[in-house]
Amino acid sequence: SGYRESLAEERVVKALEAVGASPDALSTLVNRRLLRIEERLDMRRVELTHDVLCSVVLSSRNLRHERESRDEAQRRLAEQQEREAATHRALLRARTIASVCAVLMLIAVAGAIFGWINLHRARIAEAEAQKSRSDAEKLVSFLIEDFYTELEPTGRLETLGKLAKMTVGYYDNLPPELVTTQTQINRAMALLREAAAQNASGDIDTAFKNYGQAQAVFEALRADGHRGEAVTYGLALALYYQGGNIIGGGARGTTEQLVQAADLLRPLVQQPNPSRESRQLYADTLNVLSHTQPKPEGVKTCEEALKVLVSLGALELTDLDATASYADTADSEARHLLSLGRVDEALKLEQQVYDLAEKVLQQRPSDLHSLANRYYAAELLTELARRRHDVVSATDYAMRTVRAGEDAVRFNPSDLNAWQFWALALGNLSDLQFEQGDVATALATAQSQVALEEDKRRPSSLARIMWGEWIGLAKLQTQLGQTAAAQQSAKNFARDVGIFVAQLAPGDPRKDLLMQPTQSLDGTFQLAAGNTQAAYATATATASRIAAIVVPSERDRFSAVIQIGQLNSYLGTAIQAALRTGRFAEAEALAKRRLAVPASPISTGDQEQVLAPSQAMLAHAVAMQGRKQDAQTALQPALAYYQQELQAGAQETHFRMDYTYALYVDALSQADDAAGNAQRAVDLEAATAQMAGLSEQARQLVDARLLAQMIAAEKAKH
Repeated sequence: SGYRESLAEERVVKALEAVGASPDALSTLVNRRLLRIEERLDMRRVELTHDVLCSVVLSSRNLRHERESRDEAQRRLAEQQEREAATHRALLRARTIASVCAVLMLIAVAGAIFGWINLHRARIAEAEAQKSRSDAEKLVSFLIEDFYTELEPTGRLETLGKLAKMTVGYYDNLPPELVTTQTQINRAMALLREAAAQNASGDIDTAFKNYGQAQAVFEALRADGHRGEAVTYGLALALYYQGGNIIGGGARGTTEQLVQAADLLRPLVQQPNPSRESRQLYADTLNVLSHTQPKPEGVKTCEEALKVLVSLGALELTDLDATASYADTADSEARHLLSLGRVDEALKLEQQVYDLAEKVLQQRPSDLHSLANRYYAAELLTELARRRHDVVSATDYAMRTVRAGEDAVRFNPSDLNAWQFWALALGNLSDLQFEQGDVATALATAQSQVALEEDKRRPSSLARIMWGEWIGLAKLQTQLGQTAAAQQSAKNFARDVGIFVAQLAPGDPRKDLLMQPTQSLDGTFQLAAGNTQAAYATATATASRIAAIVVPSERDRFSAVIQIGQLNSYLGTAIQAALRTGRFAEAEALAKRRLAVPASPISTGDQEQVLAPSQAMLAHAVAMQGRKQDAQTALQPALAYYQQELQAGAQETHFRMDYTYALYVDALSQADDAAGNAQRAVDLEAATAQMAGLSEQARQLVDARLLAQMIAAEKAKH
């Protein structure tokens, strides 16, 4: 509206310069009619007209508004961009985290999968390990059971022992968490097998320690409720191994153990489909048990065992182990029958034993059980032939016995039982040679028997099985006048007895019975040397000491065997010493005591043959006291027996000497009248004839020479 505003030119120029305009910028603005220059009061002033100013201001405002809008938009855009950037960054972080999480999740999933796979693998590995362990235990069980059973009849004991020992070591090295009931059973069975090998080779202490450990394991398992066949069989086997040791006078073992083993096995055998192992062990247990029973009961026990073995195929030879056990048991029954006087039955059964042993050996030549059976059969057939006075057959079977024993040692030198077979066979052969009058050969055979102790193949000392053999050798040497040799044999006897006694369990009666071993020979040496007073004192004192020892014969039959043998020996020496020193009343009492001594519970000998010498000595003592009729009565059973045997063909050395002595006593007991004198002459001539029938070597024996002198002296009286 006509408003004018002007500024001094100088100020405008400075303002333009301040904004960096060129020097001619003012002229340019005037030329473009944006500014107008007026002269006011001698001052050039620059004026902007209202119209121009409005448009400029408007334009400037618009520009400012645009600028501000633009700046606001840029600010908002910047903020938006910042927010977008922040969001982008957050998104990136989220994506990164998500990626990391995803990776971690993938790793976790992979780890879980890997863990599951490893767990599965671990389970598979554990299952495989358990299967491998189970297979290993099955293999071990096979080694100590099936393979052992297969190897035992023909194998060497040291091999079996090493196998069992390694098996025990395997189980001992198992961690406790891996020990199961089956593991305990297997380890205990391995202990039993190892102990059996140790016992057979002579290591009695170690063997019975292992037996005891195995037995304790099985007893503990049964106490915990494990009454299965495996545990019951194992306990019965432990008891059988220990109790079976009493056969042959072993150092340990009791009858009660055999009875307990049979009681454990009987229910297993009587149940439907019993196992072969239980039936076999039951039969073997009954076989050994029969030797601890009275003979009639022993026969029944053997019959029961034989029936069990027949059910296993023993007679068809489909099970050779059962066949071998059948032959063994039949041999036991034959011996019981022989002790009962049932000779024909015994002979028939023993011939079957020999045939079965030979049949098994044809299929399995190194079967140790059958080698033993062949020995047993030949030994008893020798005895039966001797009873029939069949010298040819007896000699043949005696030689077979020796070969059987030698074969047993050759196939299994680590088994002391095999050495015992050989030793006993040589002893029986020596006895047979002596009975045939070949005293020198008998002595040589007896010396070869005890010489087995020096054989380098023996697994340990043979004292356990040889101590008694020195007695026979010492007595034979004494009869031959070989005093120094007899004394040395007595020392060897005492040495071996000491070794044997050291193996006995505490409280065993045999410790007392064998406490002074040489006393059994001292009286014999004194009597042979003519020192009858000392012989009488020694023999009577020793007999009294032995008789005072309490032996539970029903429980400890083999201690009873030793006691009975000692009493017969000591009382026999005492009776002879009493008769020679004129102690006829004492001799009578001693003879009655000797006749009252029970028969040996394991003897298969003829009891009449055992009693006859004592009956003759009793009659001798009675006759010397003037009671001739009583003497005749006392002598009659012995005379009847000798005359019966004479008619059967008896010609053996001991028979001739015993019969000669009985004839001499009969002569002494005859009345001093014509009939008595006539009979006396007949008796003395018969006695002389019997002595003449002895071999030249037999007539040189101390007892034979003394008997000949007695007959000659009696002849001289009449």
